[in-house]
Amino acid sequence: MEIKEVKLNNFRNYSQAKIDFKNGLNFIVGKNAQGKTNLLESIYISSIGKSPRIRKDKLIIKFGEERAKIDIDFFTLAGKKNIQIFLDKQNKKAIKINNLNVLKLTELVGCLSVVYFSPDELKLIKEVPEDRRTFLDISISQFDKNYLYNLLKYDKILRQRNTILKSNESINSKIEQLKLFTPQLVDTAEKIILKRLEFVENLRPIAKEIHKKITLDEDLEIEYSYRPNDKPIKEDLSEQFEKIINKEIELGYTCLGPHRDDLEFKINGLDCKNFASQGQQRTVALVVKLSLMEVIKNEINEYPILLLDDVLSELDLARQNRLLEFSTKYQTLITCTNLPETNLPYNEIKIENGAVL
Repeated sequence: MEIKEVKLNNFRNYSQAKIDFKNGLNFIVGKNAQGKTNLLESIYISSIGKSPRIRKDKLIIKFGEERAKIDIDFFTLAGKKNIQIFLDKQNKKAIKINNLNVLKLTELVGCLSVVYFSPDELKLIKEVPEDRRTFLDISISQFDKNYLYNLLKYDKILRQRNTILKSNESINSKIEQLKLFTPQLVDTAEKIILKRLEFVENLRPIAKEIHKKITLDEDLEIEYSYRPNDKPIKEDLSEQFEKIINKEIELGYTCLGPHRDDLEFKINGLDCKNFASQGQQRTVALVVKLSLMEVIKNEINEYPILLLDDVLSELDLARQNRLLEFSTKYQTLITCTNLPETNLPYNEIKIENGAVL
């Protein structure tokens, strides 16, 4: 994939802007708080349908304005495509793909595939399991629509099941109702877990190899918290739900399933969250994103777009060079305050106060 042009209207600190990109390395250069991250954010929204930084769309609209628009032209193996995102303080977000209205967010996800890394990505390693599940779900959904549909189905069944568990009905009544919803939850959970296991299995060797090349001497291991055993997943989950049904009724929520699972990262056998330095954690998070580029490419037969926000300032010169060498085989957009020292070909885009110089 390759982005050719991004046009912004009243988006964040951009009034009107047109930014042209080239294949390979694109350095988005400027002082802090000039709009570099905002530009990457606009591309991410066009891919995933929501901001990686904020939940309320209306806060993305330029101060004092009522509406904003993102307009992106890009190429895939299928040819030229266009995505338009319309933001309005009074109405819901509207989306068009190739000038046709998109009614559901699921139609957008996967059209423009991106992998995004920012300083906040440390949460992938050091924060709560929900952050790692979000990584899994966004990553897999970009190349597997069925996975995305199963996530939405699972969430609906989960909410229905939790409503029963929280209700004031008798224990016997709750158990009878759960007999209907638990098999549905287990059936969908199995599909989600199987896909996550497959994804981690594909990600693991790539991440191990890239991490070794960047760090030279550290061994990275990635594991999904659900460990398959001799039983089929559906049978295993069903038995576990039977054992904990009284506990769930007492607590009032579903204690088991992919909404509770986690990813584990280890360096040389030690848990990254508790034993790795912040520098090591940052490197692992970056390696995982670089590895994701390869996994998605293997699935859709072309690389997604790599978005790197303020990553170079945290790396020494040697690791910077190794990162840039990795990033030349696909389109990479990197924000930085100063151009790095490199002999690699690149395109420079200078940003100042929401304008391209």
